This record gives sequence, structure tokens and C-alpha cells, in this order.
Amino acid sequence: MGGMTGRWLLLLLLIALVGGCTLVPTQPAVDRAWFLLELPAAPATEAATVSVELGSVRVAPSVAGKGLVYRLGPHRYESDFYNEWFLNPRDHMEQLLRERWTAEDGPVRLVADARAEPGAQQVDVLVTSLHADLGGPSPGAAVVGLRVFVHGRERMQLWELDRRIPMASPSPEALVAALSQGMTELLVEIERQLEM
Repeated sequence: MGGMTGRWLLLLLLIALVGGCTLVPTQPAVDRAWFLLELPAAPATEAATVSVELGSVRVAPSVAGKGLVYRLGPHRYESDFYNEWFLNPRDHMEQLLRERWTAEDGPVRLVADARAEPGAQQVDVLVTSLHADLGGPSPGAAVVGLRVFVHGRERMQLWELDRRIPMASPSPEALVAALSQGMTELLVEIERQLEM
């Protein structure tokens, strides 16, 4: 009789243990989020616009994935699985440049072929940095970098441009806001140098 009761108790204990493991959540589920850089339109200008053909747009392998990227140390990057770009960075960057440079009164006018337009230049862009740098003071800084190759009939130049924007907090939203600010500053710098 005592053996039967012991078996029932053991069986009830196993059922409670297995049921407890599968029915009680230990942590809430993490929601995924998607982001886009938010850049203002190019400022209107009364000066003559510069004609530009947008050549290649490429992204360095360390920041080419869809996840937001965090630099943890030298040559140590980590991609965020839960917080991603809505578009892959290469397509998104090309779209931003095309939208900005097709505005009617902006400083740059996009053309199909720089060779067919007098004074037009071809611009090739490599995104070298688009990440959070968490190796310094907390909460870190957003780092944006571009390598821009400009060539036309009268000039050929290579510009290395970058910005470090302190993040307001250690959140994905603060990172994307700081990256947007940094990218806007770099595009204004490109447009200023193209006009020279």
C-alpha cells in the first residue's frame, strides 16, 4: 500500500515539474523592430545646381547586414537580431541619395549619364561606417563614414568623410536618430564640396 502511494506521489511530482517547465514563462518575448534613416530634404538653393550621376553605392561588409551594428572593440562588431534596418543598407543608402538629389530646387541634380552632360560628375559612394561604438563613454556614439569618389572631365577626387554623434541613450531608437543626424551632416558636406 505504501509503495502505491509513493508511486502516485512521484507521478504527481513529475507531472507538476514537467507542467511547470512548459507553462510558466521565465521572460517576456522580445519584439522585433525595423528602422530607417530619417533625413531631411536637401536645403533649397538659389545657386546653380551641380549635375551628378550616381554611380555605385556600396557598403563595407562589417555594416552590410540588416541588423543594427554595435562595435564592441577593435575589429569586434555585433549585429542586432531584434533591431534591423527595414531595407538592406546598400539599397537604403542609394534610395536616400536618389530621393535627395532629384528635388527640383536642391543643390544637386541627378542625371542619367555624366559623360553626356557638360560639367557633370560621377559620384561613387562606399559606406564605411554605420554603427554604434560602445567602446568609449556610456551610452556610446553613432559612427557614420563615407568614402566618396568624384570624377568628371575636369576633376578626380577621393573624400574620406566621417561623423561621431553622441547617443542620447543606449537604445536602438537613439542610435538610429544619431546615425540619421550624422548621415545628414555628411550629405550636406558632400553637396558643399561638389559645388566648389
